Amino acid sequence: MAQVLSAFREAGCHGVPWFRVAGHDLTRDLPGCPDPATCAAVGGMDLGEVSLGVDGVDDDEPVELSQAVTDIGFRKPSGSAVLAAVVALASRSGPLLVFDDSVEHVFVVSPGDEPAHLATHWPW
Repeated sequence: MAQVLSAFREAGCHGVPWFRVAGHDLTRDLPGCPDPATCAAVGGMDLGEVSLGVDGVDDDEPVELSQAVTDIGFRKPSGSAVLAAVVALASRSGPLLVFDDSVEHVFVVSPGDEPAHLATHWPW
């Protein structure tokens, strides 16, 4: 959990957490959108509504910073924000498989991939 939150912060992303971390203020790692009215139009780094899955934990239960995240979901994110977050996450965790709800688009991001190169192929 701590590595995921650190990656969001490093990528400069913001969003609405749909999860709770016991004893931790999420606004430092995942602040709310500073300007919702214009964020999307100016290429803001909005991850939208962010869900993090942890094995054995119900969605409404708080998790611990030390617990491993098994999956990440975004609802209504900016494509550039997701790319930035995934690049930061891959540098910490290894290759990541990224896909949309319909699995129409599937993309692999590996540590060391250049964001500018990925952006030329990024489907979102």
